[in-house]
Amino acid sequence: MNKNLKLLESEIKNLSFLLKIGNHNELIKRTSKLISKYPQITAFRNFLGLSLEMQGKLYHAEKVYLKALERDPNNINILVNLGGVYRKINNLSKSEELLKNALNIDPNDLFGLRNYGELKLDQNNYQEAIKIFEKIYKKDPYFKNIIIRLANVYSIYGEFELAKKLLKVAIKEKPELFVADYNYSNLIDYSTSKEHQQEMIKKINDKKYFQINKFPLYFALGKSYEDQKDYDNAFKYFKIANDEKKRLVKSNPLRYEESFLKQNKEIFKNIDFNSITNKNLYNKKIIFIVGLPRSGTTLIHQILSAHSEIYGVGESIVLNIYFYKNLLSENFQNTFFNESYLNELSFKFGADYEYFNNNKIIVDKAPSNFFWIGFIRLLFPNSKIIHVNRNIKDNCLSIYKNLFGGNRTDWTYNEKNIIKYINIYRDLMQFWKNKIGNYIYEIKYEDLVENKEVEIKKMLEFCNLNWQSDCLEFYKNKRPIQTASLVQARKPVFKSSINCWMKYKNFLKPLTDKLNI
Repeated sequence: MNKNLKLLESEIKNLSFLLKIGNHNELIKRTSKLISKYPQITAFRNFLGLSLEMQGKLYHAEKVYLKALERDPNNINILVNLGGVYRKINNLSKSEELLKNALNIDPNDLFGLRNYGELKLDQNNYQEAIKIFEKIYKKDPYFKNIIIRLANVYSIYGEFELAKKLLKVAIKEKPELFVADYNYSNLIDYSTSKEHQQEMIKKINDKKYFQINKFPLYFALGKSYEDQKDYDNAFKYFKIANDEKKRLVKSNPLRYEESFLKQNKEIFKNIDFNSITNKNLYNKKIIFIVGLPRSGTTLIHQILSAHSEIYGVGESIVLNIYFYKNLLSENFQNTFFNESYLNELSFKFGADYEYFNNNKIIVDKAPSNFFWIGFIRLLFPNSKIIHVNRNIKDNCLSIYKNLFGGNRTDWTYNEKNIIKYINIYRDLMQFWKNKIGNYIYEIKYEDLVENKEVEIKKMLEFCNLNWQSDCLEFYKNKRPIQTASLVQARKPVFKSSINCWMKYKNFLKPLTDKLNI
């Protein structure tokens, strides 16, 4: 028995190491064998689920965790990890149930609390998320970098001074957490202070950080020099940052997007939207704001969210979760266009949106929802689409100089991929305009900046909403903002955001020439 126990402990130690170094193929192979040999050991299924999760195979991980839960229904690790998977696939009510069960077993389990805090963010319950993260921070300030996450949530909530205070602590106590430098850089103006800039320069030249990826530092340095109007050095560091980050991208980051373009055209080429008369669909109004990242979707979201009849949910994953999973499957068209299935899906999505607020008009500002415009038209007959257009040179620059979260934006660090994504976007938007142009409201970012009141009134009219002056003072809106624009969107719109590319025109020429602009 002791020999077997030592063997199992050794296996668990080996699996922990494989998970730490990211050798998921080997880990999956080993855990599969171990589960066959020791089906009663829940830890092996937990390792398998974690590895599948980290590979983005969430539905496979779900099956593994469910199997583990059948054998061990009160295993806190399985409850927490399965709760986390349900959160990621937008089954928020199921996630809540499992995470509550875990925290009933151990109210102080830090992994459970961290996941529950993330769930509260996804539910747009930011005050509760802050309480949970503050609880973790008091117990262990550096558990899963909770100090950084708490600072982020303070920023999202508009509590910039609290965020800066925490980030300064992190920078001092854990100088190798370069993401703290990056987040801090977005909250300060380097034209009035060079102290943090000098600290970052010392760090990039310090040999003890030689083996740590420094792209967050380089992005932060680029921003610091831009604040000081030193555009040569700013672009130098933006380029170093992007070059380092793109080396970490292992596969084609646009494999889905390329296929989505082709599939959309194939599905909708012969569909006459005017002839569709299905009346058994979700009929509440939902407003979708689409465009390129950094095109002004957050600005439009904040303007509309200031209206008393509207509830902005930010960048929802409701549609992305479904279409990423199903659009490219073999039987998709036959399934989707079955009338009873379409009706059921329409109400299911409607319920997903109403989960956030069932009394107001929902606004979803996920920019990539432009991929689903045809489906949105079929699923939500009373929906409104607002397409934000920005000067493409300014848009390219803004994409290039920002660090995004998640692997779905890995294309943003490579000039060729930026060009490819923009061409996919242009091609598909032109296709939708040709098919259902009257259904899509076009607003130019520059027109909005130049003539705020006129453009806001026209946009509200398109949405069949009455004029409210609060929409002009959107920056006073206390709604949380979870995007790279979180600082700008809390300020009035200034014309300085137009033609920023001119400051970098010599550096951007290779990129803009290939876009024929």
